[in-house]
Amino acid sequence: MSGILAGLVAQLVLTAVAIVLAVVAPARRRSLLAGSACAALAAAGATTGVLALTGHEGRLEIPTALRLSPVVLAPDRLGGLFILIAGVVGVVASVYAIGYAHGPSASRSQWAALAVFLLGMFLVPAAGDVVAFLLAWELMAVASTVLVLAEQARNPEARRAATWYAVMTHLSFLLILAGFAVLAGATDGTAFAVLARTDPASASASVAFALLALGFAAKAGIVPLHVWLPRAHPEAPSHASALMSAAMVKMGVYGLLLVTLRLLPGGPTWWAVLLVVLGGVSGLYGILQAAIATDVKRLLAYSTTENVGLIVLALGIALLLRGYDAPGAASTALIACLLLTVSHAAFKATLFLGAGSILHGTGERNLDRLGGLVHEMPWTAAAFGIGSLGAAA
Repeated sequence: MSGILAGLVAQLVLTAVAIVLAVVAPARRRSLLAGSACAALAAAGATTGVLALTGHEGRLEIPTALRLSPVVLAPDRLGGLFILIAGVVGVVASVYAIGYAHGPSASRSQWAALAVFLLGMFLVPAAGDVVAFLLAWELMAVASTVLVLAEQARNPEARRAATWYAVMTHLSFLLILAGFAVLAGATDGTAFAVLARTDPASASASVAFALLALGFAAKAGIVPLHVWLPRAHPEAPSHASALMSAAMVKMGVYGLLLVTLRLLPGGPTWWAVLLVVLGGVSGLYGILQAAIATDVKRLLAYSTTENVGLIVLALGIALLLRGYDAPGAASTALIACLLLTVSHAAFKATLFLGAGSILHGTGERNLDRLGGLVHEMPWTAAAFGIGSLGAAA
């Protein structure tokens, strides 16, 4: 059994273990047991990501009851990077949640949803065909919606935020489904290797690109499809906010990279221009909104719109330069895209978990009412300072 195959099997087994522990463990031990299982699941994901990123190969086929091809999981190097990002953030967030989660956020449903959410984020970049991708995408979407609803019994804002999030995440799903359907119709297949045979100059390729780009942009929080992000992040538990901002929105970035680099490379110039415009507008709008926000978690949410906008801007520039036969400059822009993807995961996870510590310690999210916390919370202040320097860089 290859290391990749062992890692994928371990993720499925540990997800089942985490769900069982979330359901059967007594309340006083639930966070410790389910959180530890989630951390182990995330560590398995990170290990699988490292193996895929370093060139190891493996394939897991799961038969279905429908008359479809088996669900295929076969991560490549690009997918390995995003599995690694989700795994590392997942380990930190799961360990943090053991001490942070209490009340509704430590319920059976919340811990089970966290395990499923982690699994969904690992399987999206591991998917080798359309069926596996869409199943993993929906797992990720439904589980994250449950996490946003953690405080809904006593916080009406959480219900409204979850409604916005559910609508936008399923709009994203429908756009992605339609885009893949166009490609599948043009190639008569669902495997990514088959979809990659599509002529990027054809009309069907352009229609598929437009649908897929909008679907992935909605998940990534790109303007004007960002409306769920500043609503959902403030209301979700802080460990869930960290996972959503540092890891989940990156699955939208992964989708854009999958389409433009693997499935439909060499597309027309307007594809690149569209990404440049969307990324530039998102970067500018996000930072302007962050600059005037007083709720620390809403500020960080708008900062995510800005940072993901810069990531998409770099991708668009890479595609534009490649179209003008400047491979060296295009590679530099693509490296910038991936570097900011990694760095954003690191500093945004730190900042959201720091915001959670502030909220846990003070019960306050309004920056105008906070100050002097460095004396009472020196470790949180140091971590938040480092994360802020990462954002400033």
